[in-house]
Amino acid sequence: MIRFEWKKIFERRLNVIAMLMGYVLIGVCVVMRISQSNFYDEKTQTYVYGVDAVRMDQQRAEAQTDSLSEEYITQLVSKIQSRHLDLESDEAYEEVIRPLGDIFWVTAKNYTDMREGITDRNALNEIDLTDGAHFYEQRMKKITDFLNMDFSFGNYKESEKAYWIQKAEETAAPFRWGSRDIMGMVWDVTAPGFYLFFVVIICVSSVFSSEYESGAAHLLVTTKCGKNRLIWSKIAVSVLFTVGYLAVGIALALGAIGLVLGFQGADLPVQLWNTVIPYNLTVGQACAANFAVMLLVSVAIALVLLGCSAGTRSSLATLVIGMALIIAPSFFPMSKESGLWNHVNYLFPVRVVDFKTVLGSFVSYTVGNHVISYVGMIVIVYTVVSAFALLLIRRGWLGVKS
Repeated sequence: MIRFEWKKIFERRLNVIAMLMGYVLIGVCVVMRISQSNFYDEKTQTYVYGVDAVRMDQQRAEAQTDSLSEEYITQLVSKIQSRHLDLESDEAYEEVIRPLGDIFWVTAKNYTDMREGITDRNALNEIDLTDGAHFYEQRMKKITDFLNMDFSFGNYKESEKAYWIQKAEETAAPFRWGSRDIMGMVWDVTAPGFYLFFVVIICVSSVFSSEYESGAAHLLVTTKCGKNRLIWSKIAVSVLFTVGYLAVGIALALGAIGLVLGFQGADLPVQLWNTVIPYNLTVGQACAANFAVMLLVSVAIALVLLGCSAGTRSSLATLVIGMALIIAPSFFPMSKESGLWNHVNYLFPVRVVDFKTVLGSFVSYTVGNHVISYVGMIVIVYTVVSAFALLLIRRGWLGVKS
């Protein structure tokens, strides 16, 4: 029975085309991301692209420092200030920012207000270096100031403030330094995995509804296997297909990067992407967590669609519901008045798969005095959704007689 369900998925021409197109998209993303990597070579006064650019970026990072110590940051900022340049100017970009590369942006962002959408370059010119740059003190000040702000949609509770401050203080410091280029690619090629959800929707939408449309459902539901074994066979195959398809696609993408460039930088702290991130993770661990969340979300979506397929008895209706579930929330704005709506909005698939943003968001959910982090709530919600969808599948399928 399971073999038959696998056969039905792979025999549909639309499914096969969708699967191939999904992998083509991932392949294009990998090739473009590697080929578009660039590095400005000061010696030749030209840009270098591709693998050579990645290698040169690694060499620069190794020559700069092995950790972002207070002493190193103080010396770095002092050198920048000694140039007496407007850091927003083209001259500053050519003479200071471009030669320094990522370390400039990491440092400048640490001194930029968390509410700002872009990095304030000139914030580095305003630092009083009398007693040092206070890099890590500034990091904690940013976080504390943000948590103590007044928000129109509601403020943080004391328990939430204490929770986030404790987590931020537990991150290992000083941060190790190295080239972010390769792991930046890993982040970037994992993100298109979200578009593989559309392939899952196409392939899963007809799992139950095809039986209705062919007229076989009324016969199957009267059999012993049709009430139990058939249901679990369809669920098992759909879940395995969903996990397998996403896992293979992302694994191929990461494998290609690994073969060409390796995975140097996987042990760097995730704070190099945003110093305020309060989770004590390496970027490799964060990418693995991102992958796990994507699989959890994809399984939940697949199970919900199976419930819709069994309940609506229409492949087209299920397909439309699935597409709306993925696309529509991207147009839902955050509220300036309702914290409850914002907390719901944060949990839609299009937001939770943007894991880099998730890690840097101080979003939390409280039950009494107990605080649940954004990441923790994602796991809880999509696990509950999956369990609830299983009940809907059985109820929808067995209701075919009515």
